[in-house]
Amino acid sequence: MTESDPSERPARKWLVIAASALLVVGALALVLWTTAPEPPVRVVYHVTGTATRATVTYSTFQGDQTRQEELTELPWRMELLATGEPEHGVLTVTIGPGGGDVACEVRVAEVERRSATATGEHTSALCGF
Repeated sequence: MTESDPSERPARKWLVIAASALLVVGALALVLWTTAPEPPVRVVYHVTGTATRATVTYSTFQGDQTRQEELTELPWRMELLATGEPEHGVLTVTIGPGGGDVACEVRVAEVERRSATATGEHTSALCGF
């Protein structure tokens, strides 16, 4: 049996240490990459029309919460950030007793997802997606 040259042992030792360090760094990078949160996505609700009173109900993208607002003038616009691209959401506009018309539109990441219109007292435009 032959013994290796003692001058080669430190070089092998550093090679093993360097390879082990690369494996640890690679594993850590993989964990961080696979668990990173999705970037936020902008959701824009837009309502236009001639109605002098309307009720708008919309998703907030904070759990299953929705919010409702009474509108006395149009146009109305709301921008929200959702964690990752939402699969579904709600935007409903109901015209009040004064009548008129409304149009609603939902855009997700600058792409129109849904639009609708309604005319007359107590009718609704549904822009859920």
